[in-house]
Amino acid sequence: MDEKKINGEMTQEQKTISESAEEERPIQGEQPVRGEQAGGGERAAEAEQEAPKKKRSPIRIAIALGLLAYAVFILARQYIFIPGEYEAPPTESPAAESAADSTPEPTPYIQKIPVKMYFTEREISFPVEKVGLVPYTDAKGNEMTNEQGQPIYTMGTIDSEKVAAWLEGGPSPGEYGNALFNGHVSWKKVAGVFSVLPKMEIGEEIVVEYDDGSTMSFLVTSNDIYNIDSVPDEVMAFYTEDARMTLITCYGESWNSGIGTRNERCVVVAKPANPDEIIFPNYEDSDSG
Repeated sequence: MDEKKINGEMTQEQKTISESAEEERPIQGEQPVRGEQAGGGERAAEAEQEAPKKKRSPIRIAIALGLLAYAVFILARQYIFIPGEYEAPPTESPAAESAADSTPEPTPYIQKIPVKMYFTEREISFPVEKVGLVPYTDAKGNEMTNEQGQPIYTMGTIDSEKVAAWLEGGPSPGEYGNALFNGHVSWKKVAGVFSVLPKMEIGEEIVVEYDDGSTMSFLVTSNDIYNIDSVPDEVMAFYTEDARMTLITCYGESWNSGIGTRNERCVVVAKPANPDEIIFPNYEDSDSG
């Protein structure tokens, strides 16, 4: 056989083999079909898993922030009083003023009952309810006695953070004597209307509204903190040598587990802004028979 022919045939054969190899060789930069299917499937699965995560992530953040805000609100409302809509104290009508200036017919004295109180400079208003004396009890509800074995009584309270209590049977605010009020610093972990007492300043105005629609203005004259065992007797005394009202609430974080209350008291005293408005309930003539 001719050597050139043989070489030519071999060259042609080599060419054919080379072309076949090129057909089987993948284009540079591409992966084999099987590998492409496997790799693409894995990436698709990963993308499907990551997509929900990306969608859930903002939702989880929003829920976490919401829970945090709620926790802060619950904690804050125990220590910070959030007043409702403020209602300014009513003003007396000209007819009422002219009637007050006229000489009234002698009538038996009728005590005016406080029904509402206003911390005007703080724009806080709230109702007042009557309470009486109740047995003093410990944290377990057992009635306490003094050294002589006699029961101890204390002023009742109202189970609400939105209401103050006035001790009936004693002077009404504005009468000669000491009108007693109490209120919760907090009730069921919600700050009460009297939680602002520790911040009150001398000269601050407090207005009392009575059941007949009239009002009287008082000015703060003192603001003191006492240990529960060191409260002066005059704080709870009915009869003082002036006209005043005393507002009392719990104070501090120290807790007395034995009697179920805080160990300190905040006591605010306020006196009539106009001494001429002081009421002397003893209307009887001292010189009469």
